[in-house]
Amino acid sequence: MIRLILLLIIAVCGATLPAQVAVFHDNPATAARTVDPFLIAQTAAMRPDRIADLIREPWDRYTMRVQLDPSGPRLSGEVTVQFTNRSEVDFDTIWFHLYPNHPDFGGRLDVTSAQLDGIPVPSRTLHGDTLIGLLTPHAIAPGQRATITMTFTARAPRNASQRIFGAYNMEAGVWSIASFYPLLARYIPGMGWDTRPIVARGDFTVSAMALYDVTVEAPADWRLVASGSRITYQANDSGNQLARFVSGPQREFYLAALQGLAQASAEVDGTRVVSYFRPDDPAAGERSLAIATTALRVFNQRFGVYPYAELEVIQAALTQFYGMEYPGVVLIEQSLYQRDDRVLETTIAHEISHQWWYGLVGNDAQGEAWLDEGLASYSQILYYEMIGVPEQAQAELDAFRTVYRRLRERGGDAPLATPPAGLDNGRYVPVVYAKGALFFHALRQRIGEEAFNAFLQGYVAAAGYREIAGPDLLRAAEQACECELDDLFHNWVITATEVTIP
Repeated sequence: MIRLILLLIIAVCGATLPAQVAVFHDNPATAARTVDPFLIAQTAAMRPDRIADLIREPWDRYTMRVQLDPSGPRLSGEVTVQFTNRSEVDFDTIWFHLYPNHPDFGGRLDVTSAQLDGIPVPSRTLHGDTLIGLLTPHAIAPGQRATITMTFTARAPRNASQRIFGAYNMEAGVWSIASFYPLLARYIPGMGWDTRPIVARGDFTVSAMALYDVTVEAPADWRLVASGSRITYQANDSGNQLARFVSGPQREFYLAALQGLAQASAEVDGTRVVSYFRPDDPAAGERSLAIATTALRVFNQRFGVYPYAELEVIQAALTQFYGMEYPGVVLIEQSLYQRDDRVLETTIAHEISHQWWYGLVGNDAQGEAWLDEGLASYSQILYYEMIGVPEQAQAELDAFRTVYRRLRERGGDAPLATPPAGLDNGRYVPVVYAKGALFFHALRQRIGEEAFNAFLQGYVAAAGYREIAGPDLLRAAEQACECELDDLFHNWVITATEVTIP
């Protein structure tokens, strides 16, 4: 067991850093102080006043080296994962998600070798190769730390957003490479490893916080965008670039390579916001930046400050959906930039709110999708209220009411706690987004404005960097109002009682 202490010092190895993290053994009086270079590098991804967040937990660590070949498009890489068994049982198999092997991704991810603590290990796969289990040569006991190293190759589709998940696709100058690497599955107390088949309804990724240190090699004429912050860049004689990114504690690592897009940037509360957009419409690109900076500013005020140094918005060919959130990066469907209504604004606000609802406060998107999508949808209303456009806030609320009312009229209502797998026949969006948003409006009406604001702030403060479930949200709301809300939660979340639409 080691203890981590943050020391505010400068001039480490000849470089000036805003902070340094040092590691002490259990007896610091007799042990020499050693510097942890992995954590030193991670400070670049955080706002200076949030660097201490790096030592809130003994986060799992991913170190990756990836080579991109846009001509494929394909990539190859090596990932080392240092993780701790935080359960109460021995591990004899370690499970990783291989998301690109899901049919909706339209690509492929293959693990070509795997080692545990330097020992080659066999593996087995489940559910169409969307899960790989590494069989350990010895049991990993509770509290024990282990290191897994895998090599992998992946390929992505091209110009395929009309038929597959557009966030894993090369199109319109954007090679979006979401979930391209083996991602450690969650071990859920009382359930075990999350080895469920992936439901192609809503968001795919279910993961826990980790720290990422990723070096990417790619042709120099492609701009690399990723979760976190770039800390080094080098161009070589062969025309390639070598860029290193660090993430801070994030739920996954997103990567994109852009070509031909323009950019604009601004700073909000110590965070650099960058918008990437098609150069033939710079006004729309500047508008997207203005919306993003406004959304970040008002959500900082309402939810608690976004702790990272960067946030990026990319105009992309998603086609089948309006937006998609990743840690530190949001993708926005390209056609929205040409519209003269508020759909672009609403979509950017919704996706940026996910940096709190999914990013900071995690939940099981394959089991309780309403926890993040319902609150992100209600954040659209909060956004318009805070920027002084109450008529649009009312329009958003009325739209959710209409969608949910129509669902009930056709007998399709369901408890909010229904997993996405149980929301067939077009019920996912009406239940998760519309009914989810209306639940938070009902909660707000029930506990009052002051308590609701305290709930939002307290929820982020208590559940930040964690994974929560419905009862955790209930406890946060009850603490904020100092009242009992079991009936509200039962009627909306646990059952499909015919509630009054607020």
